[in-house]
Amino acid sequence: MHWSVVQSQPASEHRAIRHLERQGFTCYAPREKIVRVVRGRKVHEARWLFPRYVFVWIEHQWHAILSTFGVSNLIMNGERPAALPNGWVTAMKQQEHRDGLIHLKKSRFTQGQQVRVVGGLLDGQRGIYQGQSSRQREIVLLDALGKVELAPGLLQVG
Repeated sequence: MHWSVVQSQPASEHRAIRHLERQGFTCYAPREKIVRVVRGRKVHEARWLFPRYVFVWIEHQWHAILSTFGVSNLIMNGERPAALPNGWVTAMKQQEHRDGLIHLKKSRFTQGQQVRVVGGLLDGQRGIYQGQSSRQREIVLLDALGKVELAPGLLQVG
């Protein structure tokens, strides 16, 4: 028994979950809270944290997943469904707030602040912080490359 990953057809996460649950599978697809500006007003919305991916608890029979409406693929490890690490889904669920959404952390940097990259291929590069993308990636303006998006945790002040 373990959690596995199903890839849904494009924009069919709800459909895949509905049909998997009808077959008795337990599903989990985390959603994140985002804030967008629409016609000058802030609008709070939810979107899939991992678009097109649904986590499915597999106990015994899993072959039915492959022919489920809304499902494109089951991530495999050889001839068996790949297993997520123990506790991964539980840890993800613990990050949910009362509203059932995951509220990703805001950046600790302010727009226009001088930053330095501290990891990856761009280690040591200096730039100006531009903000966060809608996917929670850090946007930095570098002299050599222009605007780049970096994973959180790769920046320091300075």
